[in-house]
Amino acid sequence: MKNSEWHASLRIGWRCAWVAATLALALTSIPAVAGEAAVPLTPEQRFALALEAQTEKDYLAMLRWLRTSAEAGFRPAQEMLGMALLGGPALFGNAVQRQPCEALGWFIRAADQGSEIGQAHRNLLNRQPLGRRCR
Repeated sequence: MKNSEWHASLRIGWRCAWVAATLALALTSIPAVAGEAAVPLTPEQRFALALEAQTEKDYLAMLRWLRTSAEAGFRPAQEMLGMALLGGPALFGNAVQRQPCEALGWFIRAADQGSEIGQAHRNLLNRQPLGRRCR
């Protein structure tokens, strides 16, 4: 092997090693299990994942992400979770059960944060016999 061929081979080898090291470093930042983040997610990020799951028609994942975001106090997630639980199968098929009492609870939490959507739905449900039974 000529000296110039040896140097070219060495340069290619180093480039391959650099690419492999970069790839290995990038892969270590990927969560080990789907849905499990290496860095804690903010409520806003969880809400975004719920919207993505809704787009993909993965309604169970949508509910899971909405609940974690809503439980953390994110008002848009509380509003959307209330709507999903109020509409249930009419909106999302059999993947989401209708749970009007839980929906009312999320609307109340959203209303307590100043949500007009939460206030309107809370008031509407409280005027109906169903809403009065939820207490």
